[in-house]
Amino acid sequence: MNVAKVAHLTGHINAIYSLEKSIYQNSIYSSAADGFIVEWDIEKKGDGKLIANIQKPIYSLLTLSKAQQLFCGTSEGNLHLIDLIQNKETRNIEAHTLGLFDLQKTAKNLISAGGDGFVCIWNIDDLSLLHKIKVADKSCRVIAVSPDEKTIAIGSSDSAISIFETENFQLIHKIEAHKNSVFALSYSPDGINLVSSGRDAMLKVFDIANHYEMVMNIPSHTAQVKCISYNNSGKLLASSSMDKTIKIWNAQNFELLKVIDKERNDSHTNCINKLLWMNDETLVSCSDDRAVMVWKILKEDII
Repeated sequence: MNVAKVAHLTGHINAIYSLEKSIYQNSIYSSAADGFIVEWDIEKKGDGKLIANIQKPIYSLLTLSKAQQLFCGTSEGNLHLIDLIQNKETRNIEAHTLGLFDLQKTAKNLISAGGDGFVCIWNIDDLSLLHKIKVADKSCRVIAVSPDEKTIAIGSSDSAISIFETENFQLIHKIEAHKNSVFALSYSPDGINLVSSGRDAMLKVFDIANHYEMVMNIPSHTAQVKCISYNNSGKLLASSSMDKTIKIWNAQNFELLKVIDKERNDSHTNCINKLLWMNDETLVSCSDDRAVMVWKILKEDII
């Protein structure tokens, strides 16, 4: 597989934790420990545009394109809402008592995961709190929403994955998945598998139809895995790690296809915290090294 770095974007003054698609084509948002939210045009590759300064480390981002709004979650557990037309903060909610580590959405709901062990379900239109669910005694770190939006999976620092149905948000399944914190979680786009990883650096694949039976257990990296992400077609899965590498896997059989690292690809020099697919061929990464990088996979190399 041939991968080329096509952009190296700098401007943050501290570790970058999250990436999200912008409301504009070919643009992304990044957020960091410096409290800045920055918009980047990954085609023009110029300086970033400051969207907001929250003045607290920002762990998570979520765009609502139709409403032209951006949510962000901070290290103190606050949920901020940014109007992307005016680049102005319009809401600040004390959602969690510790860090707000992840934000996801369904058609009706916004879902937040906190370091206080709670998951909160919000009405996506008026941000009224609908449910506050105690999931774990330790941090809730990551949320995955199934393609049909009928279930959500929550990965937590007690090593478990908790599955909830989205009608009444009742717990329907719990997987003792890892030896330690679950940091990375994703449903396959076809809805067949749930894939997870975390501090133990094992990539685990669960068969949803067969009561989430584990069907693969793969040593994936040499240090904790921070993110896993399928490309749009579901043919590729990318993982990133504290070992400073990005790995790209065949999502059908989980064969390792490519390792992206500093020595061979002029990649990141520190922990890689987040991955974002723009399309089937373009992958964006961010790191503790304060850089955003854009990777292009040649079309003939895609499965």
